[in-house]
Amino acid sequence: MSSTDDYDDETIGPEPWTLRVKEAFWPAPVPKPSNDPDQPDLIPSQQRREVMRSLDPQETKFSFGAFLLATIAGIAIPVYIIATNRITKEGKDSIAVAPDAKLLGGVILILCILGFISLWRRKRTFVAFDLFLIGFAFTLFIGLVGFVFILLGGWLMLRAWRINKYGTTNSKVIARQTASRPRGKAAREATPRSTGKASSQPGNRTPPTASKRYTPKAPARKKVPKPTQ
Repeated sequence: MSSTDDYDDETIGPEPWTLRVKEAFWPAPVPKPSNDPDQPDLIPSQQRREVMRSLDPQETKFSFGAFLLATIAGIAIPVYIIATNRITKEGKDSIAVAPDAKLLGGVILILCILGFISLWRRKRTFVAFDLFLIGFAFTLFIGLVGFVFILLGGWLMLRAWRINKYGTTNSKVIARQTASRPRGKAAREATPRSTGKASSQPGNRTPPTASKRYTPKAPARKKVPKPTQ
């Protein structure tokens, strides 16, 4: 028994750093609940703020792929521009774009490092904002491809808005909630009416209160006698 216990103690130890890194940037998917899929569990309103600030495994994987792609492109594209020494001609003048490529590539790499740190900390707002900046930076290099990063950042913010309002990111559940809500005349009847009209009726008006401030009466004018001839 003692040898078996010693063997178990040796096998159970701290997780290697590779597993911790993998779990941080490529987490395992959350198991789906075995309940009825037509009635999924919604996030309580008290926990929505905390959930919308973080990232789920799917969002983490997409963000990690975007930052990894941005890192590779942020190194490869400036190196290619510098190697070919591209020159932009405008009329009689020529402008070398290699220094600008170095500067912009360095900015993209810094943004990618900040993005990986925010992703490791599971900060949704910082990750989305970082993707916006990377997307705008890449529009100077590869045009419309940079908008892919911008759309990914907008997708993260859209999912945060859905969590805050509906308690879920499932489109079917959101559509079901929206369809069940009253609309038009039924919504106006469901909302409580304000009591402003009732208070404005003559019967419900309160009489004005007497002013406590004393204003003395104006003195009477003296009659001036007419002059006699």
